[in-house]
Amino acid sequence: MKERQNYSTVTTCNRDFSKFARNQSCFVKELPHAKAPESLKPTIEWQNIQVADFSKVRMYISKLISNRSLWPRDVINIEIDPDNIAAWMNLFENKDPKLSCVLGLHHALLDHGLEILIEMLDKVKPGSTINYKTGQWIYAFLACTRQPLLSDTISILRNLARKCAEIRSHLNTEDVSSREAAAPLNIFICLVARYFRQYDLAD
Repeated sequence: MKERQNYSTVTTCNRDFSKFARNQSCFVKELPHAKAPESLKPTIEWQNIQVADFSKVRMYISKLISNRSLWPRDVINIEIDPDNIAAWMNLFENKDPKLSCVLGLHHALLDHGLEILIEMLDKVKPGSTINYKTGQWIYAFLACTRQPLLSDTISILRNLARKCAEIRSHLNTEDVSSREAAAPLNIFICLVARYFRQYDLAD
């Protein structure tokens, strides 16, 4: 026991692996993630409430998905070309993200739609935030995302959190409305990090 105390709990091999770099075909670097200004950073209590509310929505939708007899009568199947950006834009602008609409989308289309929504966030001007309807669509797609998550879906969710963090970092913290503007951004970052377990992106 005394001899064991002389050794560290975790040991590492002190080797220079740089000489192997020339044989490495691909290097992966983690993309930057903008941190929240202190005045806009959500409390852990607030985040727990968002996750709890979202969990209830997810449980309700899961019941609907597993039992089509519970579906609203006005659900219509929506056929859309995954790569047709104009068709997606038309859907987001002219339809509301109600259950009758979201349930009509095949679950395989959700990733494509979420990618389009993230691309729409590129148009948010510095100092502005997500518009209300776009936020509704993002929340609806997150609520219907199937688990266990595919690797592509995880990548899309992480891109969403990074984009929201970037938009939030450009908000003017001295503006009295900045906390309200940051709220939807904080919600999506929170859900990706704490509900979908991408904890390294959490505030």
